[in-house]
Amino acid sequence: MIKKARRGTSAGVSNRVKGVLVKNTRAKGRGMLLSRRQVLLVFTLLTFFTLSGIGYVWSNFERTQVSYKLSELKKHELILKENNKKLRIELATLKSTHHLENTAMTKLGLNQPSPSQIVVLP
Repeated sequence: MIKKARRGTSAGVSNRVKGVLVKNTRAKGRGMLLSRRQVLLVFTLLTFFTLSGIGYVWSNFERTQVSYKLSELKKHELILKENNKKLRIELATLKSTHHLENTAMTKLGLNQPSPSQIVVLP
């Protein structure tokens, strides 16, 4: 673009011989200018990638926490199964006729019934 040079302006470089102002498109200090749309696009992409990264890290953290909890629950399940097995054995022992007879004789002072005490029902 060519303009008539005015004195005292620093908008461009003037040709002193012809008095023509030449605008330098590579002028210093302009840098890289972005439109609002480009700035919005860059901001949106940065936000998207940041939130995606946070989501990825959060999901891995949650997966790790669930894995720890699951292993603790499996250990607890094994302990409960072992206790259940012991309690079933103890219950079977306590229900046995031999144990019941011994308990009745030693703790309660009961004796075997005599033949005259036994009544058979039809």
